[in-house]
Amino acid sequence: MQADIKPFNKKGNLAHYMSWMESAIQEPVHLLVFPEMFNCGFSPDIQSDAEPDNGDSIFFLYMIANKFQCDVVATLPIKYNGLLYNKLVWFSRDRILGSYQKHHLFMGEEEFFTPGTEKTIVNTLGYKFLPLICFDVRFPEWSRNQVNNGVFDYDCLVYTANFPAPRERELLTLAQARAIENQSYAIVVNRVGTDGYQRDYAGGCAIINPHGEIEAQTKTNREEILIHSCDFDSVFALREAFPVSKFWKITE
Repeated sequence: MQADIKPFNKKGNLAHYMSWMESAIQEPVHLLVFPEMFNCGFSPDIQSDAEPDNGDSIFFLYMIANKFQCDVVATLPIKYNGLLYNKLVWFSRDRILGSYQKHHLFMGEEEFFTPGTEKTIVNTLGYKFLPLICFDVRFPEWSRNQVNNGVFDYDCLVYTANFPAPRERELLTLAQARAIENQSYAIVVNRVGTDGYQRDYAGGCAIINPHGEIEAQTKTNREEILIHSCDFDSVFALREAFPVSKFWKITE
């Protein structure tokens, strides 16, 4: 979901998503992924945009999962016990399958957000996913695919992001490297438009296979829903044919 997230207009953004998806998604999908801060974007109002775990935006994600009968992944500002988190939530049709609080906070984010400390592996749709957020893509050790007795921790990385236009190319290059070194798919979801700090975004959503090849990519500077089918059999075949994981060190 390469979306233009309007600052200071949370309700309008949610309404736009609904009408956009109703007109653009005409076939069954298994997984919908929104950009980071999907409901409000970054702005000086981030504190007032934040919601509790049972807020309107969480309910919206639940509605979307049920309406389209699929998993839904989104990131938003969440208040909990007096702290503010940049939190990713992974919904199925009837429950939350997992959540992740952004660990690597970008410069300035630490003024508002509390960093998370734990990664989350989501086992769904017959595969295993590691969801991460934006700046995390620059830290390869955080996405390291652990392998125990030939079993990989995950099969696909999911990066929700707000990477400004000047660094869009870096986002994709880093995600390609993470896919190659971990022998996994990487899903990258970035936004377009202008945020509340007047930073511009050009997009750069992509589906990257474990060879680092971009299988599908959005156009620049426009809203777009990118729909693509991933061939996970090719991931497993690569791991079997090129078993570099036996040289990876397991970290406790």
